[in-house]
Amino acid sequence: MDYFDVSQHWHPESEKYAGGDALVTLLAEGWEIQREVGVEDRFFAGLRSVSVYHLTLKRGDETMKMPVIRNPYINRIIRLGGYEQVNIEDMK
Repeated sequence: MDYFDVSQHWHPESEKYAGGDALVTLLAEGWEIQREVGVEDRFFAGLRSVSVYHLTLKRGDETMKMPVIRNPYINRIIRLGGYEQVNIEDMK
């Protein structure tokens, strides 16, 4: 997939959720999204909600969990990659 030339570092101790640019950076560095993707809807102030994808990424023998805020570009990555979307409570 084409994406702007962006490099963005993310660490779970510095930010609770990652943006799409941080995910794209990891994919460019050789990390791979695992088949099962958790989906969580977070509700704020009544009816306002934000969806979060909970991803497991692997590179060699390294594994990383990454919650990514849903946006149209990340939706496209998940859809075109054929990943299995499950409710966050049902993740293995």
